[in-house]
Amino acid sequence: MKDVHFTKGVEKLVNPIEVGTLHYMQNFNNMMPKNMQKKMISKASSVTPYMGFVVEPYSYYLCYELKDLDKAKAYLPEGYRLVKTKIFDDGDEKYYGIFGCFNAHTSGFWGLRVEFYIIAENIQTGLMSWIIVDYDTNTITYDPKNGLSDANSRSSMMTTDFDGTLILDIESNSNRKLKFNSNIRNGVFKPLYQRLWVEGNLSITYGRYKSGDNPYEFSLIFDPKEFKEALSINLEDLDLIDNNWFPDLIGDEPDLVLCFPYAQHMVSDSPGHASHINSEEELIKKHDSLDFDKIPLFTTDKFKKMMSVVMSVLLGMNLLLALALIVN
Repeated sequence: MKDVHFTKGVEKLVNPIEVGTLHYMQNFNNMMPKNMQKKMISKASSVTPYMGFVVEPYSYYLCYELKDLDKAKAYLPEGYRLVKTKIFDDGDEKYYGIFGCFNAHTSGFWGLRVEFYIIAENIQTGLMSWIIVDYDTNTITYDPKNGLSDANSRSSMMTTDFDGTLILDIESNSNRKLKFNSNIRNGVFKPLYQRLWVEGNLSITYGRYKSGDNPYEFSLIFDPKEFKEALSINLEDLDLIDNNWFPDLIGDEPDLVLCFPYAQHMVSDSPGHASHINSEEELIKKHDSLDFDKIPLFTTDKFKKMMSVVMSVLLGMNLLLALALIVN
């Protein structure tokens, strides 16, 4: 019988009550200056360096060949260079921009994300890297530039139906859209290019316009077999209704599409923490050595304390203002 210790351990790191509390408190987080938010996140990551990260079944990837390499390079942060990659093990190497579409439940958020990545290489480490250029989401989020942020796509959904159709409909508040239906019943499992899917997930960072003054690189910890293969979906089974993301970078149609029809269980570095895993061998050692009983669970206690301070300060300012008005 397969050992499911790691899978159960990741799920136990995700506390729905704490995630729900963090979602509720986002309205109050907006009152805090960004520098205060970042300090709070930094302190939290020193206490809880890891987050449970569960990508729910039927995550879907649209892989586009980049058509303007100079513009693509402009989105990369310092220290990275554009690099060719394959998607499947038997494919051709190209410069790719990739949409990752997935529902997830994690220690920090719960909901839908669509992320656009450019595949690059870390010049210092030589690791192939997923660069998160931009994203749309219907849940709370965090990036180095904007700190804690509200959802930017409230009327959005990703689901499947009884007939084997995967449905994505996401539109941001700025009218950026990605909408498609895809028949996934005809998908065939194919081996994935391991350098991209395993090595690349050890070296993830944000692009130039999301990285802010303090960019950071983070790793996912997982069993490499999570990315051994995926369903290759025929382009004929994709009904791409609308995609107005980065028309200067990508063409009208993807080169390849694929789907993972199962949940993927991973441990993610918390914002600001870096595991610095540099190879599949190191990944396996880290995966096998994690003791979930010793990993602190994410808690909103520090956020609650900070909110109490912020609300006390605001209340005090309002009282002073009221007294000033009375005196005058």
